[in-house]
Amino acid sequence: MADISDAVMLDCGGVKKLFTVSGRQVLCLADFFQGDTVFIAFDNKKVNTQDFELDEREVKQVNAYRPFTRRVRERITLRKSSNTTNSKRSDGDPSSASSVRSEHLSNHTATSVGSEGRRHSAVSKAVLSDGTNVPLPLAVSNKYQVGAVIGTGNFAVVMECRDKKTNRKYALKIINKDNCKGKEKMLDNEVRILRCVKHPNIVRLVEDYASQHQIFYVMELVKGGDLFDAIASTSSKYTEQDASGMLYNLASALEYLHSLHIVHRDVKPENILIRQHEDGTKSLKLGDFGLATEVTGPQYVVCGTPTYVAPEVIAETGYGLKIDVWSAGVIAYILLCGFPPFSSPSENQDELFDMIMRGNFTFPSPYWDDISASAKDVISGMLNIDADQRLSATQVLEHKWVANDTHYENDLRKHVSIGLSTYFRRRPKSSRKHASLKVLTTTALDKSSRFFQGRGQASDRYRGHDTD
Repeated sequence: MADISDAVMLDCGGVKKLFTVSGRQVLCLADFFQGDTVFIAFDNKKVNTQDFELDEREVKQVNAYRPFTRRVRERITLRKSSNTTNSKRSDGDPSSASSVRSEHLSNHTATSVGSEGRRHSAVSKAVLSDGTNVPLPLAVSNKYQVGAVIGTGNFAVVMECRDKKTNRKYALKIINKDNCKGKEKMLDNEVRILRCVKHPNIVRLVEDYASQHQIFYVMELVKGGDLFDAIASTSSKYTEQDASGMLYNLASALEYLHSLHIVHRDVKPENILIRQHEDGTKSLKLGDFGLATEVTGPQYVVCGTPTYVAPEVIAETGYGLKIDVWSAGVIAYILLCGFPPFSSPSENQDELFDMIMRGNFTFPSPYWDDISASAKDVISGMLNIDADQRLSATQVLEHKWVANDTHYENDLRKHVSIGLSTYFRRRPKSSRKHASLKVLTTTALDKSSRFFQGRGQASDRYRGHDTD
């Protein structure tokens, strides 16, 4: 129990008893492997049945830890290069959904918390490898060996750290509270959502702490660049099968989020990172939850990234979970040709929004001549301007192009890479490794540029007169 006590850190002392959520006591090591992934820790106090009665918020948190049984195996998106040899992954992350689930006990999030929901503990000074002195909670410096600064954003600094017991590397994200005054709720919303989500295709918040002046997030460290980097950097064939695998990963993450009634609202290639596996293959992880929110009814905030935003967001008619599917549909289109379905040659946002609102897009020749009808069908279903008729994330996963191997094996790498470099002004190779760090250094406070003017002002004025 000593290791568990160190991990959970009950306010009242060490852990003396463990129970499953259903009330079964854990008496031996084998009891941890009976299918349960969430456990309740007790000290010496008497246990009663009320301890196992969960409120609505607790139920959602518990469900986030339970395996997503319909799809628990991660699908590889890109085959390894022919010259790739087996080597350790640079991100040091578990390679399967099952291994992610096995970490939940040791990499806890249900811990002793302060008024903001974060753990507070005594602060010590830690000396980084570059000589910088940074005040760290004692709980952080006791558990992690903190290294050099690897990224700096507008509101956050990211350092690499290593778990002293497992040697696994993570990213330690530090936010200065003095820079966040009056905006604390934005950060609290982001971390509240991150605490709830546990999925192999989502960048993981391992744990979070707070001191008097700083907030600390221990995050999964993903170093493989973003979605488009995966295509540009591959030296082997890039086919529909690879694009289908990418969509599978993304739709799996969205299906999981939507099952928790969470909408991401900024699904775009820059927020989709590449995880490198030991055998050289790759898979995707969705990050940056600065705009994410829980959906309890129609949403009206106009936000996102214009190229990927759904028509109902622009129209301000109220939107829900399926705006993420629209964004994923735009990405799927790009993955097969290298350019977006909606774009303004003059880069005029109003012109772009007109095209999105009409929903008129084509599969132009010659770029789509060698793409299967099945691929075009799933994209058309994802880019339906009628949200009610649009495919859900689950339906995307069940579509034959995603679920089965109903795709062509033509090598698309050349023309897709040309399209990406032409339409998206891709970064030079030397800076690609920083793509994941940009996502890690971003906070909810950086999202002011992701809010823009919609098209619903006139109808809002008339609705106002109607209710007077």
